[in-house]
Amino acid sequence: MAEKQYSLLVPLYILALYWVISALIVLLMGIKMSLPLPAATQEDNASSNFGSVFSFPGFLIVVGALCANRQFGAALAFGSTRRGFWLGTMLGFLETSLATGLFTIVALACEMLSHHWWFGVHAFDVSILGSGNYGIAFLVVFGMSMMSLLAGATFGTIFRSFGQMALTWSLIATAVVLLALFAVFIWKSDPVIRFFTPWGSWTLIAGTGLLSLVLAIVGYFVNQRATI
Repeated sequence: MAEKQYSLLVPLYILALYWVISALIVLLMGIKMSLPLPAATQEDNASSNFGSVFSFPGFLIVVGALCANRQFGAALAFGSTRRGFWLGTMLGFLETSLATGLFTIVALACEMLSHHWWFGVHAFDVSILGSGNYGIAFLVVFGMSMMSLLAGATFGTIFRSFGQMALTWSLIATAVVLLALFAVFIWKSDPVIRFFTPWGSWTLIAGTGLLSLVLAIVGYFVNQRATI
């Protein structure tokens, strides 16, 4: 929380900019189709627009890495333990994720109350956020925020603790695991799709929650056993 501009405000700026871009796209489409957009076009936009979830993770990964590195030396110099530093960092990540999730709920409420801003903008009332379900919208964005922050913090901690080579090998190992999972998905795509389709957005919620837990555990033990 030492730099609230990055931990709280910029993720909200990114989501606001995402909404502006979504609105501009709809306005440009309206030049040919007229406004509000036809119902079928609005439904297509709502089902294919993933910007509300994927517009901010890259920034938050960087924030997570900076949080795990920039204040570590100062925290220990002022008497913090490694465990205290990591738990405090987790509390900061929770605040950032809560703020991002709450902003999403407010934006969704405004979108619903204004009937999609009167001319058919589907920025937050989209299928990946539960098609207007406030609880799912919050959990999806909260989970994605926590996962992004923890990913940055975990790999940042590996770099700080064990150096560039350890970071490189950990990234390679992560890429291999992801590619293996993707290969399994391609091999068994039909049964996998049939299994997860009824879950909808809950698949993303469960996935980000599980990955966040794994990243938090790995990051904690790396932080505890670091030589630096």
